[in-house]
Amino acid sequence: MKEKLLFFSIRHPLSLILLLAIIVKVLAAIFTDGWLTESNFNYYTIPSSWLENHWIVYISRLLLGAFSLLIITIAYRITKIIADKTTALEIATFGALLWGVPFVTVHPFAAVVALPFILYGTLLIIKQHNLLDNHEIEKFHRTSFIIAGFCLGLGFAVYYQSLIYYIGILAALFILKNWKGALMTLIGYVVAVGITQTVVDLVIYHKPFVAMMRFFGDFGSYFSGNSTDCLYYIFGFEFNIQLVLLFLLLALVPPMSFMLFFGFFRVFRKYILLVLPTIITLVYSIIVVDVDILLLPVPTYIIAGYVGWKEFHKTSAFWTKNKWLLWTCYAIFALLNTIFMIITFVE
Repeated sequence: MKEKLLFFSIRHPLSLILLLAIIVKVLAAIFTDGWLTESNFNYYTIPSSWLENHWIVYISRLLLGAFSLLIITIAYRITKIIADKTTALEIATFGALLWGVPFVTVHPFAAVVALPFILYGTLLIIKQHNLLDNHEIEKFHRTSFIIAGFCLGLGFAVYYQSLIYYIGILAALFILKNWKGALMTLIGYVVAVGITQTVVDLVIYHKPFVAMMRFFGDFGSYFSGNSTDCLYYIFGFEFNIQLVLLFLLLALVPPMSFMLFFGFFRVFRKYILLVLPTIITLVYSIIVVDVDILLLPVPTYIIAGYVGWKEFHKTSAFWTKNKWLLWTCYAIFALLNTIFMIITFVE
């Protein structure tokens, strides 16, 4: 049995990681409390009568957890493009076993549900740029950018705040002087938004674009000073910056979180298609005091940060001489991460 498991892990390492992810998600679906109905799915709320049926709650949690497996596989594919297979498997392990992941992926966080669409759109764009950089193609494939924009638009349909991430993608494409790619993604984005916001709203409200107009209306009220959310005005930017830094440096578990932070800003120019939309989304979360949106850039932050960190420590004389220290840091991270995960199951 042990030999078969070892052989399976060698031949199919990603499948083993996904199996581990399924196990912890099932545990999270069973043992974590609450449904978190305050999570905002673009004004579409879950009927309260559903919450009275425990079977519906558990099945819904399991379905959400199953859908979130796409985040792991897409993050693996993105990392494999910009780095190597070993690093991609390590990123997949992050996505499966990072302490808060099982909890947030079996609860209806709109930002998390939107992530498979957003990451797949990002994957298609990065893949096209990588193929061109490696001279495997002579020009960009326009259809790929349209599909990427369509996927990003589906992410918007789930979670309107993801528009900020898309703006970051557009900005990165402009910086890379890929005007046609930017235009094609915009076309795909508009098509996806038009279809979803017309069809869904016609069913629910009997007229199109109702929920989207509410969102942009509230967004305008926020910045005009008419919002009922007083946190921004009470605490200001200093508090918001501290909140985001605490999330990045503590929620992602030290000492690994410090390595990710260092690696992320080290590769700003090299992986701008990952870094720029992530930074813009983080800045937006500082401005509007939106904790949920902090979940949106976590995968791209971890991918860019970890790849940047590995590229650094492999060429660093200090870390090359002190590999014991590096492995000690990883061991501390693993221990703390396990403790935090257990707490989410028993609280």
